[in-house]
Amino acid sequence: MSGRGTNRIERCLKRVLSLPFRRSEVLPSAAALGLAWLACAQPASASVTIGQLSPDVPAANCTTSGLDYLEPSVTGGNLYVAKEAGTITSWSTNSSGAGATYVLKVFRRTTDPDSFQVVAHSSPHVVTNGLNKVPVSLSVKSGDMLGYNESGPPNSCAFSQPGDNVLNRFGDLSDGEAGIFTPQNGVRLNLLAVLVPDNGFGIDSITRDRKRGTATFTVTTTNPGTVSIAGKGLKKRASKDLAVAGPVTFSVVTIRKTRHRLERKGRIAVTVRVNFFPNEGDSSTQALDLKLRQTRRPTP
Repeated sequence: MSGRGTNRIERCLKRVLSLPFRRSEVLPSAAALGLAWLACAQPASASVTIGQLSPDVPAANCTTSGLDYLEPSVTGGNLYVAKEAGTITSWSTNSSGAGATYVLKVFRRTTDPDSFQVVAHSSPHVVTNGLNKVPVSLSVKSGDMLGYNESGPPNSCAFSQPGDNVLNRFGDLSDGEAGIFTPQNGVRLNLLAVLVPDNGFGIDSITRDRKRGTATFTVTTTNPGTVSIAGKGLKKRASKDLAVAGPVTFSVVTIRKTRHRLERKGRIAVTVRVNFFPNEGDSSTQALDLKLRQTRRPTP
């Protein structure tokens, strides 16, 4: 196992073992530890796959040139919808012929359930026979959908899949434009993309309580996940889970020698390590240098 994977498991186990348990338990039960190991040993992926390719090279059943396609839902397998914010780094299609031109597009829902807006697109790519994998860099938000515009000779932009429906429309929507799409029954898009989830977060809204010598700050994440803080001389705080991206607040309280030094001097600087573990992708850490102040009691 790589050092990176080992470190991730160690961090995960430390988080599990730091959880409270019954006083009667000197250590967590073997069953609990076993479940913790199974959960932590699962490899974290720095990227996720959205969309699907045909298991075999499909027939060239896209015979009309100049259509936009997307697929908001499927009856099975990977969705064509991004569940996390991040960056699409490549897309692929399995082509039965050469010469058609594909433009990858990112669509977003509008207030009209039949209307979808283009929010980003890639450069045109002329497909070749067989597997085509094309590098791109397109930012997406949670809920954005994959699609593309195809033009040129008959091509395999979709493959047969009973129960599925792709949506299409004539024309080539530009970024910012929206249009009404209609369903095409019994087919699924021949499109797969690699998404690297965003692990960024911001730190703001810092407030200080000079009477108590404490501080609070807000961490705002770009994706769902777990946020934790730590620091030398600081009181331990439980990590906080976010089901959706957004803000979470932590308080900073000094302990032991650090607390005594603050009471004596009236001000100190501490470093808070803020860690973000997104549900998918790599973790990230920022160091927050924080100045704490406390009103000193008058000398008797």
